[in-house]
Amino acid sequence: MYKILNMEVLTMEQIISKYPEQWVLIGDPILNDPDVLGSIISKLQSGKVLFASKDKREVAYKAKEVKGGILHTACIYTGTIPQNRIFLL
Repeated sequence: MYKILNMEVLTMEQIISKYPEQWVLIGDPILNDPDVLGSIISKLQSGKVLFASKDKREVAYKAKEVKGGILHTACIYTGTIPQNRIFLL
């Protein structure tokens, strides 16, 4: 089951608390230092939550449909990824 969400701007802390252990597609992400290399999750401050699901494939399949005219998006996982696990996006 998936949810297409309204596009309210949430902080990273709000996203993690509202969508625990889910894959979240974020539109118009605000980064604290976009010119410095590093993981997106460590730089993400806020953004519009476009879609959330526990299934990464659902997010990938629905991304084009839900992002509409938004040019920049980020996909994050709000849970803890085990050290021996690799996800390819």
